[in-house]
Amino acid sequence: MDLKVMWATIQKEFWIRLRAYPVSFMVGCILTSFYTTLGAWLMYHYFFRQRLALDFTDLTGTSDYMSYAIVGSLLYLFVVRTCLNVSRRLITELREGTLESLMLAPFKRTSYFVGNMLLQTVMTFLETAIAAMIGVFFGLRIHDFCFWKLVIATALSLYGFFGLSLILGCVMIYARDTYISQNTLFAAIFLVCGITFPKEYLPYPLQLLGNIIPVTDGLTLMRAAILGGLSSERYCIIALRFFILGSVYVISGLPLMKRLEIIALEKMEG
Repeated sequence: MDLKVMWATIQKEFWIRLRAYPVSFMVGCILTSFYTTLGAWLMYHYFFRQRLALDFTDLTGTSDYMSYAIVGSLLYLFVVRTCLNVSRRLITELREGTLESLMLAPFKRTSYFVGNMLLQTVMTFLETAIAAMIGVFFGLRIHDFCFWKLVIATALSLYGFFGLSLILGCVMIYARDTYISQNTLFAAIFLVCGITFPKEYLPYPLQLLGNIIPVTDGLTLMRAAILGGLSSERYCIIALRFFILGSVYVISGLPLMKRLEIIALEKMEG
């Protein structure tokens, strides 16, 4: 890890965010979480009449649907913001005409992407905090808070989402497209990862798809830290599985990204 490269990347991206992107972009991301929460609130109160399936508590560990859905919407906001901005970095460099210069520079890819991830994490925490305050008005309640579980869930989520962003970035730079690839992934995450309802309600093939996306286990750990419902032993098992899955994404994403950089440069020349 080259700390100089990481710090330079953080400074560069900070000034880009400060001067090039308006405040309305941040507001739009917060509204995404707000609309998700509002939709869940309307369905729960007016469509389902505050009635839940008999197996909901057994599957989720809580009978508080609104807190369940709001925590899901907050983490979904976090996933979208971190994965989107980290994965788009190289294709943004390509579109701005600076990819060749970046490849010639003596930079380490791990430090470059980690720097992007750290800056985006700090900025997203601010947006998530604002969205959480809005969620309180819709019924967000903390039932069984555990600090050490929250720390583990946060650290593993950052690790897993970093690996996911690398794979998404590989798809983007190969296809030279961001819109279709990112929206397809985010729609799939919203459907199969249990954002607003347990994934066990889905057909079995979709459940398997949800199990190989790091967001699913991240949500389970985060909800357990805030709402309870998991024993410490079960929590550690899921955390270990999440770490292994995140490692698969990271280990496969970094070398694949290096290979696709070469392909992107060849397409530019060809």
